[in-house]
Amino acid sequence: MQTCGICGRVLNVEADPLSGDCGGDCWGCIGLIEAKHGWQQSVDFVAAEIASGLRDADGKPKPPEQPLPKS
Repeated sequence: MQTCGICGRVLNVEADPLSGDCGGDCWGCIGLIEAKHGWQQSVDFVAAEIASGLRDADGKPKPPEQPLPKS
């Protein structure tokens, strides 16, 4: 089981949209980094994820709601 090199989140969990593998780090971390640097597509995605409750108001990813798969 692979985990994010930044936060340790398990990668590529189907029930966790922030777990997508972005070169060894999760989308939750990479999306926030890109958004903070002004990458517009990431700004838009992160804003939508904040609105949907996947992220805190500051863009920080919330932990997954589903239990993590066991290795």
